[in-house]
Amino acid sequence: MKKRPFFIFSTLLFLVLPTLLFNAPVARAEDSLLKIQALPDQNSVKGGMMFLVHVQALNSSSDTSVEFWSNSCSYEKHWVTDNAGVFIQSWTCNENTLEPVTLGPGEAYEKNLILYIPKKDKTDPVVFRLGFKRMSEDGDVSEPLWSDPVTMNVIVPEEMKEVVSPSVAETASQTPDQVPGTSVKISGTPSKAMPDSSVPAESQPLVFQDPGVPIKISPGQEFSIALTSNPSTGFGWKMTLPVDQKTIKPLGSGYVAPQKMLMGAPGEEVYKFKAMTPGETKADFVYERPWERKTTPPRKIFTILVEEN
Repeated sequence: MKKRPFFIFSTLLFLVLPTLLFNAPVARAEDSLLKIQALPDQNSVKGGMMFLVHVQALNSSSDTSVEFWSNSCSYEKHWVTDNAGVFIQSWTCNENTLEPVTLGPGEAYEKNLILYIPKKDKTDPVVFRLGFKRMSEDGDVSEPLWSDPVTMNVIVPEEMKEVVSPSVAETASQTPDQVPGTSVKISGTPSKAMPDSSVPAESQPLVFQDPGVPIKISPGQEFSIALTSNPSTGFGWKMTLPVDQKTIKPLGSGYVAPQKMLMGAPGEEVYKFKAMTPGETKADFVYERPWERKTTPPRKIFTILVEEN
């Protein structure tokens, strides 16, 4: 009878220990050979805008190869951040397969990631690390191997706060009756909502989306151009204005995420301007991936007419 408690303990240990060992993370020798690096293409970014980070898993060994499997398309799923306020944009994949990767001594597995830091209301540095998760042939994912800390200075100018905050940004995706106190201009035709007596009529926001209709504006008025954008594809809008034009003044731009944060759902890039002097100018927008040069990207050209009242 005195040996019974020991017998019960031994039996439980015999039953439980294999399960604990089986579920425990397995340290692999290759982990110590991989050095994770995260190299952003810039040190600062405007609040709400996307930025690129070149990432690599470098085999630091001088005589040993490292093997793992990776997704052929949705490779961003191999990476995580340790900062809840820093997001990695997902890619839209038509086909995705697992592919073997073999890194010889000194070789690196390299990719470009698109990151996004939303909802910043002040200028300050944001520190984060990127972790790389290797995958086995059967789809099992290893614990992340981490890069050194990355510091990104997030800049939020005063004019950007208005664009990113619930005002101009949200009116671009809502109907006038959903946004009290605004005058939303879509496709060149203003649509009046219920006026807000606390906001002067001349300061009501004007948002344009259709390049087929000229934008007619008066000197001193501010307006925005909202363009559908899906950062999960890696694309973004790039604006060009005529050299030495003085008709309009750019006030800043910002990415507005969709209200429902669905994977791959498009948002909008909102560009804000102020009409300066009477005249005509054009705003040329090209939708491109920053690292692709030999393509013919989609283009939208807005004609802007600044006219005296």
